Amino acid sequence: MKIICIGDSLTEGLGISKVDAWPTILQNELSVEVINKGISGDTSTGMLSRFYHDVILNNPSHVIICAGGNDLWWDVEINYILSNIYSMVKQAMHNGIQPILAIHPPIHIDHINHEEVWEPIAGFDTFVLKAQELANRIEKMVKVNQFNLIDFRIPFQQHKNLNSEFFEGTDGVHPNELGHNALAKQAYQSIIEL
Repeated sequence: MKIICIGDSLTEGLGISKVDAWPTILQNELSVEVINKGISGDTSTGMLSRFYHDVILNNPSHVIICAGGNDLWWDVEINYILSNIYSMVKQAMHNGIQPILAIHPPIHIDHINHEEVWEPIAGFDTFVLKAQELANRIEKMVKVNQFNLIDFRIPFQQHKNLNSEFFEGTDGVHPNELGHNALAKQAYQSIIEL
């Protein structure tokens, strides 16, 4: 088994050491090769454009696709995001790679210092609403097509009292080491169930 994780800053591990990012923790838990192909600030379009080079040429058995957060930050249409995700899924399947879709964890608005964190183009309220809609649409895509899913919202929903502890400083967007541990556990449980 060899897993590639393609995504944005939440996959890359922005703000923490790469050894503390959830893909590295997942590698240690599964004792298999897990390659982190997260790039901070990347969108679903960027991931799709580098999918052949970063995923297919590395010949993994599985790919975890965690896309959409930065698209929503720029207020990109949800159908456009979904079409990019679907294209990545179909490219993976065409090349014998098992795709696993991932839903981003929620942001923690109460923990964000609005003077330091750049506001989404359409505002935080719209971002949160569209993030929920995107998650619902991904869930529907997964169900209709019988794809695999990692729902990174779950540990944050289960431990609402810990939400502030899952983030560092004034950033309610990028999880800290504790948050990445929670993400890794969720990914591990989902992959074991496969």
